Formats: sequence, structure tokens, C-alpha cells
Amino acid sequence: MTVSLKTLVNRSIRNMGEVHPVVKDRAVTMIERAYKKGILAQISDGLRTYAEQQALYDKGRTAPGNIVTYAQPGYSYHNFGLAVDFFLVSDDGKRALWTVNKDWKQVAAIGKEIGFEWGGDWSPFKDFPHLQLTGGLSLSDLRAGKKPIFAVQTSYSPPEDDGLLEKGENGTAIKRLQEQLLDMGYRLPKYGANGDFGAETETVVKAFQKDRGIKVDGIVGPVTRQELKEAAKPVLPDETYWVKTPLFCGNGVRAVQGALAANNPPFYPEKGARNNGIDGYYGPKTADAVERFQSYFNLKEDGIYGPNTRKKLLQVLK
Repeated sequence: MTVSLKTLVNRSIRNMGEVHPVVKDRAVTMIERAYKKGILAQISDGLRTYAEQQALYDKGRTAPGNIVTYAQPGYSYHNFGLAVDFFLVSDDGKRALWTVNKDWKQVAAIGKEIGFEWGGDWSPFKDFPHLQLTGGLSLSDLRAGKKPIFAVQTSYSPPEDDGLLEKGENGTAIKRLQEQLLDMGYRLPKYGANGDFGAETETVVKAFQKDRGIKVDGIVGPVTRQELKEAAKPVLPDETYWVKTPLFCGNGVRAVQGALAANNPPFYPEKGARNNGIDGYYGPKTADAVERFQSYFNLKEDGIYGPNTRKKLLQVLK
């Protein structure tokens, strides 16, 4: 499946850092126009500190590797947030492509159309990934503290949401997805609900899709969203649970814990612990969560999950 424009833009914005807003806007415009032509481009670098510039300058000189730049700190438009580097990506968005071919030159041409200078036009050292927007200022002007004034200063407006959540994206929607998967008993042991759709989240989404008998691709689209919605509907056990030895355990207890966590406000067995304490065991912490729920809804506060507590849970979670 072809990587989405939204993914390419989001990755590029992260990689650019705090570049000038006009640089950001035009870089995104370039990516959008290239995408319409069937060319997948992404920004790899933007604002660069003096220390980062020095590290690049040292390559091939005092550090291992080949020479990658002739610009010392303060002698690159990157250091002032006025330059970006780009590259091409594979159709699935998983591989960087650095061959300077006709597609690469087409992206550079788009960049030049909207005001960028391209490093591929330089001589003798050609910097094919490089694009800069000088605003009529020299590097000595910028080092002296002058600021560029562009004729039109625009701000980036995100492309229309394609409705998909997939690897490489981040934000609150991803965090909510992760929390929902955790509440259903899936595990994200390394990163948890951190708001980043990485390999761990992709693996769990695939596991959910497999469990629900739908297409397994690791992408949250309309079908997977509907299955998530269906899976979130409470199916609560008819049994009565209380703290005893040995503890009640299993999917029924886990369903009760998940329903408590899905309430607004949530009643976690142990907030901040792994899966917020949703572990399938009806111990003292789960009983405490039940008691807090009972208190909130003016039920008998005994920490026992029984018919009245079940009825109220079903009511509030509809």
C-alpha cells in the first residue's frame, strides 16, 4: 500500500524542527505537489545547531567518513532555519531512496518553482538534497542578526485527513488507539501508550485484526475502526466477584477491569502500572476500583462486583 501524504508530511515536519514558518510551508507544498505527480518525497533535515553543523563538517576531516559539507558552523542556511534537505522514499514509505534520478530532479524543480535555491545547481560541490530560502540575506547578514522578511508569510495547514492511522504517525489519536488496545488486554510492553505509531503498535494492531478476522495490514482504516468500536462495547460477566483466596481470575475479571477503565471518569485498578492494573485478577486494587465506582454512582460501597454494579456499568457505558 502506498504511503499516505499525511505520513510524509508528518515525518517531514518532525525532521525539519523549528525552521522558519515560510520554509516549512513551502517544503510541505513541495511534498504535496510531488505527491500529486506520483513522486514520494520527504524532508530529512531542517534547522541545524552549530554543534550539529560542526559534527557534519568534521566528517572526512577529523572524523571517520567522507566529506559531506564544506560549510562550517554559521556558514550554512540550515543554522538559521532557512534550509531543508529532502530525499525520495519507496512506495511503502519504509526505505529512503538517494539515487538522483528524474524524479529527484522533478522534486527539485518543484522546489525552485516556489522559491527555493537548489544545491544541485551549485559548482563545483553539488548538494543534491539541499534546498534553501534566503530571503535576500547573505550568511554574513544572518550571522550579524538580520532576519529575513518574506513577501507572503503563510502557515502550514495540514492536508485533509485520509482517515488512516499507520506506522510513522503520532499524536493524540495514536495515543487513544494505544490506550484502547491496552484496555482490551493487548500489551505494549516497551513503549506503552506514548502516542507514536511504531513497530510495536503496528504488531499489536495486526494481532487485533487477526483476532477479529479482518484484513491484517497493521493500518487502522474504516474496517478496523469499526471492529475497535464493536470490541469496546461492554460484554460483562454475570458472575459475582469479590476478593478471596485464590483470587478470581480470567477474561471475565479483565472485562470488568476494562469497563471500569473505560468509564468517564475512569476507575483504574492501578493507574500508571502496566496496563493500568488491568491484569485479569480480582485483587484488592480491583476491589478498590469497584468501590470507587460504587461511591461515585451512589451504590452500596462493598467492592463486590455483583448484579447492581454490573447493571450500572452497562448503563454508563452505552
